[in-house]
Amino acid sequence: MAMTDCKLTHDHFAVVDVNNHWRDAKEFPPPRSAKMLMIDKKLGVAVLGSWRDSDGWTHWCPLPTFRREE
Repeated sequence: MAMTDCKLTHDHFAVVDVNNHWRDAKEFPPPRSAKMLMIDKKLGVAVLGSWRDSDGWTHWCPLPTFRREE
């Protein structure tokens, strides 16, 4: 990922990857009980945790990995 793929949010509180997007849980159901990033789109607060249907999250994203060194 080049630094051009990253930018600060308008309030400068976060750095985002413009090529990595939240996955809608209804369209792409997440694996249950696995660690991931989760968010309620309406509230806009992301957390790191394990998915449970009863928690009310709307979107999820896998965790980043380290690039394999060749």
